Formats: sequence, C-alpha cells, structure tokens
Amino acid sequence: MAGLALPTAAAVALMFTATGAAMATSPKTQSVTFSQNATAVTTAQPSPVNPAAHPAPVDPAVIRAQRAKAIQHTLAVVRADVAAKANRSALVAAGVARSNQRKALAARAQQAQQAQQAQAHGWRLPVKNYVLTSGFGFRWGRLHAGEDFAVPIGTDLAAMSTGTVDFAGPESGFGNLVRVRYWDGTISYFGHMSSISVNVGESVAAGQVVGQSGNTGHSTGPHLHLEIHPNGGQAVDPLPWLAAHGIAP
Repeated sequence: MAGLALPTAAAVALMFTATGAAMATSPKTQSVTFSQNATAVTTAQPSPVNPAAHPAPVDPAVIRAQRAKAIQHTLAVVRADVAAKANRSALVAAGVARSNQRKALAARAQQAQQAQQAQAHGWRLPVKNYVLTSGFGFRWGRLHAGEDFAVPIGTDLAAMSTGTVDFAGPESGFGNLVRVRYWDGTISYFGHMSSISVNVGESVAAGQVVGQSGNTGHSTGPHLHLEIHPNGGQAVDPLPWLAAHGIAP
C-alpha cells in the first residue's frame, strides 16, 4: 500500500521488548519485586551504634573546668595541711616559751631566795671604829675567853647575823650581857654593855642594834667584850672564827 512504511526488524524487536516489559510489570510481578526490594532494604539497614565503643566527644571547656576544680581542691588540701603544721608549730613554740618562762621565774625565785638566805645568813662585825685591846687567852692566871673591842661608851652594838636573843640582862663579871643564838647554832656574848635594847626570845637580823657599849661588870675601860661559842659549846678564839666567816677585824 502506497504511503505506508512496513516495520523494520529492529522496530519489531523493540516492540517485543516493550511488550515483555509490560508483562513484567503486571500486579503479580510487582508484588514479587516489592517483596524482594523490602528484603533488600531490611538487609541493608546499618546496625545500631554502641555508645561505649564510640563515646561522645567532651567539651574542652568542661575538661578545663574539671582540671581547675581538681587543682583548687589540691591547693585547699595543701593549704590546710600547711596551716595545721603551722598551728602545731605555734603551739609547740608557745609551750616551749611558757616552759622557759616558768624556768626563768623559778630561777629568779631561787636566786631571790638564795639572796635572802645569803643576807639572812650573812655575817658582820658587831661594832665599828674600834681598837683591839685584849685578845683570847690566859691572863692573870685565868682564861680571857673573848676579844676586846675598845670603843666609847654608848657605841651601838649590832647582831652579827639572823638569830634569837638567848639572854639579856646583868650577868656577874660581864656586867650587862646580851647573848644571841644565830641560825647556825653559834652563840655570841656581848659583855660590859651600858644599855640593852632587846628582850629574850626576840628575833634579830644582821646589823640590828641590840644595845650600846659600856664599862659595866669587871672591866678596865669602856669596850665590847665579844665571845664566840660554836653550837653553844666552849668559847673559841674570836679572830680566827671571824676570819673564817669573812669578817676579820
């Protein structure tokens, strides 16, 4: 027929292929295809992520803040330890200072006590401005048991150390006599006194006036007759005894 073109072999093949494709897209075929695709999609889904295996990144600012907090805590602990050690050192130093202060006070108290004892137990001559006229020894066939200190009548006579008046009054050849028993047991005799200023049992200190010199009793002139009786026993030569006690005339 004129004007009509017959299909070529290639066109026939193309038509056959299209028809086959249309047949492949039938409802039943589509169902199988979708099922296979769903299975493929399901199989291709990725596995869930393990948070432990892949931790989330931490903000550097948070890390810096944590480090700063840790450093501050460490510094606080160190400061507290230093403060505690300083406090203990201060307490120890204060204790040592108090101990030293107590020792110093005790030492001063002991020194004061020793000074008081030295003053109380010190010795002095009983009279000043004297002349030695007659010493210890035998005279006219009898023992002159003392040392004579010539002084004007009315010269003050003083206790030689701390003691107690053992006798005060007239006594035979001594005239007016004062006996003083001192702290170490020694007894002194002051003879030929013109007046007496103390009473028996009275406590006296070194240098305390006990009376005045005179010329009473068996006397050849105004003077102090001094006798020394260690421990209240027999009289001894006064001059060596005075020298031994640091008060040699």
